[in-house]
This record gives sequence, structure tokens and C-alpha cells, in this order.
Amino acid sequence: MSDLHKAFLQRVKKKEAELGLSVLEEDPVSEDSKSAEEEDTSQTDQTIVREYESFKSEYFITEEYANGSLSFKTYFMASKKPGPVLICGHGAGSSSMSFAELCRNITDETISVFLYDMRGHGGSHGELDFALDTLVADFDFILCEFISRHHPSAVFLLGHSLGGAIFAKYVNTHPQGIVKGLILLDIVEETAVSSLNVMPFFLEKLPSSFPSISKAIDWHLNFLLFNEKSARLSLPDIFNLDTMTWKTDLKQTQPYWNTWFVGLSKNFLNFPKAKLLILAAHETLDKELIIGQMQGKYELVVFNNSQKSGHFVHEDLPKHVALRVQEFICKVAAPERYMREHLGVTPKWGGKVT
Repeated sequence: MSDLHKAFLQRVKKKEAELGLSVLEEDPVSEDSKSAEEEDTSQTDQTIVREYESFKSEYFITEEYANGSLSFKTYFMASKKPGPVLICGHGAGSSSMSFAELCRNITDETISVFLYDMRGHGGSHGELDFALDTLVADFDFILCEFISRHHPSAVFLLGHSLGGAIFAKYVNTHPQGIVKGLILLDIVEETAVSSLNVMPFFLEKLPSSFPSISKAIDWHLNFLLFNEKSARLSLPDIFNLDTMTWKTDLKQTQPYWNTWFVGLSKNFLNFPKAKLLILAAHETLDKELIIGQMQGKYELVVFNNSQKSGHFVHEDLPKHVALRVQEFICKVAAPERYMREHLGVTPKWGGKVT
């Protein structure tokens, strides 16, 4: 076992001890205490689910996109004024609601947001084929269907983790003029490929179920997330709430891991339009990304000033990410407004900025 694997398992064991999980079966609990605790947990869970359902109904138009035996759950947050659409793609094991707090922090009235659940995730259903080419074909169908229904003037793609790999390959294999920009969230090819070696150890330690949604949130806040407000919206969407089991069994994705991230850097850099890479902390860029950064082929933002940020940077720091994403979109889609509102500069020569 490598030092990385040992360190990970030691961290899990330490956190479990801090949460009291290692002694739950050893220490008897009185029935009265157990009953009171269960009642409090039940009330908390009801509040969490109610807030989660209210948020979805308040912020989004929910639609089903059917393609044969496949059914994709989609969410559309329409802007108050005409403008581009930001399409977000989540990572493996997550769902559209991973972007819930990001959506809440989109304040630019010209930017709409469209989310979709990957097959086998969230509210989407169908054959559990998670090969990258299959997921790219799914997105091609979803985007074409979205365009036919909502007629956007311009589209920007924002992908987290596996979602970023899907979008980076899509823009190279299905070039569309309507896609004006590509944003990747905390995904670097070399690091992603290496992390797959640790995944089996992580999945072995992953609880198969939780006693309640509040307990699931507590667990995630000790291992994967730093923002409880976001977790209360994103986590109910990835569990079967009646049994508190995972909607997506990540072990079923293992046969497809070798297709996910190979060629990611090249796909990202080959996209000829505006590109932004957002990382949660200082991370070693692979050779292609280093050269591309030196050549000015993409923008790079690193949130290395916060200890409360990890791989789910858009959940941990939704305001920070929203500000950078809005600025990027405005700079590309409305350069004159970007200069005026973000830089405080008004062009004096009278011509348009292109």
C-alpha cells in the first residue's frame, strides 16, 4: 500500500473516531436518549428535504429529455434579461444540485443557467454505460434538445471533474458555433488519472447507507465538503431518501475509468475559443497545461487562500466561483460592458470592442 493510500485511510479512521463512529456499537444508549435523538434527527431531516424541494421549485424550470430508453432530468434557470446560457456538468457520483449554491450566487441578470443529470445520476435513468464517448453522445443529444426548446444566443460550458472531461471532448468532436467558452473546475489530467489509483480504497471505506440525511451531511462535511449550506441542497439529490442509499453506485463506473481523463489537457487546449481553468488549490499542472499557460492559451484561477476549499470548489466557495465565472462570460459575450462594469473603463474612441 502506498504512502498516499495509508495517509488517506488514517485520515478516515481519525475522522470516524472524532465523530464517534468507532464506538457507536460499543457504548449502550438508553432508549429514552435514543428516542429523543431520533425525534430531533427526524425534524432536522424534514427541514432539510423541505428546503431542498422548495429551492428546486423556486429556481428552476424542470424538464425531462427522453432519448429512447434514456431519460435525463434537466433544470433551467432563466435570466431576467436576454443573454448567454451557462451549462453546467457535474462529476461522477454527484448531480445537478452540486451547482445549487453556484446558481443562487449568479447575480448577472443576463446569464441563464442550465443543468442536467448525467445518466445513472440524480433524476436521470437509463443503461449504466459510463464510457466517456457515451457520456459525450448523451450531452450532444441534451444540448441539441435544449437549443431546439430554448433557442439560446450563446452557450458557455462549465464542467466539474468528469463533467469537465465530457465538455472538453465534446467541443473537439462536436464543434458548435454557439459554444463561446469552456470552463473546467478543479480537473487536471495528470492528477485525475493518478487519483483513480486511490478510488478503490475510497470506495471500500464509503458507507453503503446512512441513518438519515443529516448524518450523511455530517459525514460529507468531515471528508469531502466544507460548506453546509451547499451540502443541504446537493446531498438530498444523490440519495434515495426512503432508504438513504446512494442513487449512483460508483463501483459500477470502475470499468470505464480508463476512458475518462486521457487526452483531457489536449482537448481543453485545442478548443479555439475562450477557456478558463479554476482550481481549488495549488496543483501541479501537467506539461501541456504549463506550456499552454505560458503561451496564454487559457485563463487560470487558483483559490489557494482558503483552507475551506477542496475538490468541490463550486460548493465550498460558490460566491468566489460565481464571480469569476460571470466575469469570464461577460468579458467574452459583452466586452464593452465588461470594461465598464468590471474594469471601470469606458472606451473613448467610439467604436465597439471585439
